[in-house]
Amino acid sequence: MSSQYSDAAASALESFQKQMKLVAQLQQQRARLTATASVRDKKVTVTVNANSAVIETVFADDIDELSYDEIAAAVTEAAQKAAEEVTRRAHELAEPLMAARADRPKLSDVLEGIPEFQMPPEPEVSTAAPGSVERSAIETAAEEAAMTFSDVEYVDHRRDSPGRAPEVSDSSW
Repeated sequence: MSSQYSDAAASALESFQKQMKLVAQLQQQRARLTATASVRDKKVTVTVNANSAVIETVFADDIDELSYDEIAAAVTEAAQKAAEEVTRRAHELAEPLMAARADRPKLSDVLEGIPEFQMPPEPEVSTAAPGSVERSAIETAAEEAAMTFSDVEYVDHRRDSPGRAPEVSDSSW
């Protein structure tokens, strides 16, 4: 093997190791993320962890000024705001990783003729309550937009006998 190839392999391995170290550091930082949001003149405060799970809910001394329905709505609103904030912070943490990824050559740049693979965009996640009109509309739209493939090649698996599927004992097995 030529020196050129071994240098390239060593460089690629070093780059990969740096990338994995960065990933591990970012995972540790993300795991420690929390976000807090307060609503209704700070009568309700909710804190979430990096996975947007509620880890603390605090009511102010004057919480009794709100009805039960208002308290319930306030808890939901505060939790959603805190979840948005922790998600924003997690995306900020991942920016160096995404920048490094954007700088790397695409697989199609390295291997001529190979198709580019891209993840489909993530759909927006609803914060509407279960059973609400908004959630029903979103679920209906999602069902209508189910993944379809346009470049499908249909194959007729029947061999010499039209109308008959091959048997296990057929020689084509």
